[in-house]
Amino acid sequence: MSAGGRHTDPPRGRDPWDDDDDLDTAFGPDTASIRSRSRPERVRAGTAIVLGVIGVAVVLVVVLGVILSGVQRGVGGVFPQPEADRARFVAAASALPGVTAVERARSEKTSFAGYDVTALVRADPALGADDRRALVSAVSAAAADASGSGVRIWADVDFGSQQVGVSDSEDASQRRLRMAGQLDAIGGVVGVSCTFAAGADGRSDEPAAQQVTVRSAGTGTGFAAVAAAAEQVGDDVFPGVQVRTVQP
Repeated sequence: MSAGGRHTDPPRGRDPWDDDDDLDTAFGPDTASIRSRSRPERVRAGTAIVLGVIGVAVVLVVVLGVILSGVQRGVGGVFPQPEADRARFVAAASALPGVTAVERARSEKTSFAGYDVTALVRADPALGADDRRALVSAVSAAAADASGSGVRIWADVDFGSQQVGVSDSEDASQRRLRMAGQLDAIGGVVGVSCTFAAGADGRSDEPAAQQVTVRSAGTGTGFAAVAAAAEQVGDDVFPGVQVRTVQP
């Protein structure tokens, strides 16, 4: 409006909203100035993204596999491998001098991540005392070598009239052998078994977990005398064990 109160129109040809810095100047007069991707381009872009995701997933799987495999092969390992440990023990025990067969090798679960592997090792009944001690030590060493994380090997070595439990503890295994020999020497004894009982939590070398059985053909006072002598041997050689005397 002029000083005289009359309205003055803006100059013709000039839009009041015109601005030298507006979006038209920066990006063009309409949205068509931004080119949309064609269908083939969108397909190629989507394919590239999918392939990238798959590639990353494959790399992660490979890396995790390598890590887990390395952990399993590490010192002691982490995951129990009872079947592999069983096969390793059977192979080692079968090759020992004096062993005629390894039978009934099997694994059993004893806890969430624990297994017992048991086997019957048949030995030459003609082996002398020194050879029996050497064989028990060798079987014990094989059990120790084959035992893995959460897996323990327990073998019954059958010498004929004597059956001896062997574990990865050489000391406990030799005591069972010594006890079997002394029990077998008692008059009237026809067979001895010095092994381990299968408890709810598996087997153990503890005295209370031993399963010692003496078979005697005696009767009456003769049988009682054998039982008393057998208990004394148990107390002397493996204190804390319970010796059971039965008739064949």
